Amino acid sequence: MCAALQPEELFQAAQERAAQIDVRRSGLPAALERVRADASALFARIPEPPLYRRAEDPARKAAEALLPEVERVLAMALAVSYEREAPAAIHGILAAVRAHGEALCHTVSGRLGQAESAWRRALELERAAHPTRNLVTQAPRQPPVFDKSSGASRYDPREAPHAKVKLVCPNTGCKRIDDYAFTASHAYHRFVCPACNTPFLAYFGELRMLEVESHRSSNRYLFTVDEIAGGGSSRIDFEEASGAEFPAARRDLLAFLYTEARELKAVVNVTNGRLMWISPAASCFLATAAFGEGAPELVAFRAFRDDVLRHHGLGRAFIRGYYRHGPGVAEWVVRHPRVRTGVRGALTLVHRGLIRSGHA
Repeated sequence: MCAALQPEELFQAAQERAAQIDVRRSGLPAALERVRADASALFARIPEPPLYRRAEDPARKAAEALLPEVERVLAMALAVSYEREAPAAIHGILAAVRAHGEALCHTVSGRLGQAESAWRRALELERAAHPTRNLVTQAPRQPPVFDKSSGASRYDPREAPHAKVKLVCPNTGCKRIDDYAFTASHAYHRFVCPACNTPFLAYFGELRMLEVESHRSSNRYLFTVDEIAGGGSSRIDFEEASGAEFPAARRDLLAFLYTEARELKAVVNVTNGRLMWISPAASCFLATAAFGEGAPELVAFRAFRDDVLRHHGLGRAFIRGYYRHGPGVAEWVVRHPRVRTGVRGALTLVHRGLIRSGHA
């Protein structure tokens, strides 16, 4: 990069690159999620402009090293924004990336006053662009110490501000989605589902980092989240067997939903509305209900799931539907002995077919 790089040169290069990107190949929602995740990761790496100029400044070198990444993310954001059906959210992300790019160009070129101004504007745009960042992290504007016209004081008792989020009831057989109000003063909340009248627990946190380890028959998710009340960070990990994707970006607001027995059942990304039901890696609900836990027949069904179904689109769709509705169906089968006998008979025939095809 040239030491006298101007922001307009960076933007022009990004526009030329954006013209070569086919957003519709992966689909607009997927492209938007990718831009959101990449922009969030980029924002976390952008350094504060230095206070004064000096030779061999490491901050200027770090800024220069980030410019190619800024150009790439800016090009992707531009490509998405060109689509007629592009949501309004992309324009906020685009403005934040553009402002950060401007700040980095000024930093690299030694224009530190302009860099400082652009960087502070970029931080404001970054916060405004995030759908739920202001929901739990932005302090409300301070009222006056004493308002003569109303007689109200800043120190008068008042209720903590509430935020509304959409959550799903994690209790088996319900799964109803409703609006729930919570305060950002603490991370753990206890709710009661209005449909089944059963309590459940929710833990709220901002995503700091997400790692996904792919195994043969499951994915291991490792979430590092900052508690919304500023009480530190937590690490939540589990294995999930449905193969469902869970798009998330840094600083997304997540809700981990538990039954009162402290069983983690679902994770909701409040920021983008995505939901992941957690299916234990060894789950085979109907076969377990029919034959019992540990039965040798389960081996063949799990092998068929891992070796055949997971490798095809329709098979993966079947697995996701099975893991979503299977537990409730299995419970109903267990409660009806005649149905259980019929299911066992049908699955026995399927099991014999799997043995003949080598899935045993």
